[in-house]
Amino acid sequence: MVMGIGANSQWKWCYRSLFSAGVFAIICLFAFIFIDGMSGGYAIAFVSFFFAVTGMAVAALFFRRAQFMDSTLNSTQLLAHWIYSPDEAEQSARREYAEYQERNRATFFVVGGMLVLFALIMMIFAGEGGLITGMFLLAFTVFLFIVSRVTPAIALKNALKSPKEAYIAENGIIYEGSVYPFQSFLVRMDGVSFNKRIEKRPAALIFSFVQLIGLNILSPFDVEIPVPEGEEETACKIAFLLRGGANQEENAKL
Repeated sequence: MVMGIGANSQWKWCYRSLFSAGVFAIICLFAFIFIDGMSGGYAIAFVSFFFAVTGMAVAALFFRRAQFMDSTLNSTQLLAHWIYSPDEAEQSARREYAEYQERNRATFFVVGGMLVLFALIMMIFAGEGGLITGMFLLAFTVFLFIVSRVTPAIALKNALKSPKEAYIAENGIIYEGSVYPFQSFLVRMDGVSFNKRIEKRPAALIFSFVQLIGLNILSPFDVEIPVPEGEEETACKIAFLLRGGANQEENAKL
């Protein structure tokens, strides 16, 4: 058994997401049955339904991650297990923070844009009740914007407190407490490459992922795992293996 990370926090987030989905489903039903639609009932029902579905999707995502984390931490056949110094871990966490901000911004533009469009339609074509509904949706859009700005900071704080280590397996990675299965609900790995050391920037394995944020909207992002001194050859072999034996000579020559 691999030791270091401790309890699997992914299960906690899975259960919290399921609970939130249940609460919003109840609110949706209450609003639809007991509140007049044109007096804000439709808006409350719509937003609650959106959150309920989102909660279910997030729960499914964390369920897959929790399963992967359990299997990886109990595995004796990892491709690599690297431990970093506090300085290395902090530099990497801040790079991840910047990329997380970009992903959140893209997601907000899609979801927020849909909410604003629906709000404008209600305000223009649905009379006085539509005006109330539209104002509610616009206020909710502002709330989503605040959340999209705050969550990366929370993620950075958690990353700085997480174990300074990386686990690499054939079906996913765990890096500083964050879990990235190569194939999961809404997210899949699209490629992996090895980048050799450039001046002060350490050698790194770059895992490229694609996240579905709309019906046909894909948002790419990378997870960069620093390679400790002396592990460059192992990292290059891992990239070669995970790409199915693809030629790595263009990206790394040891």
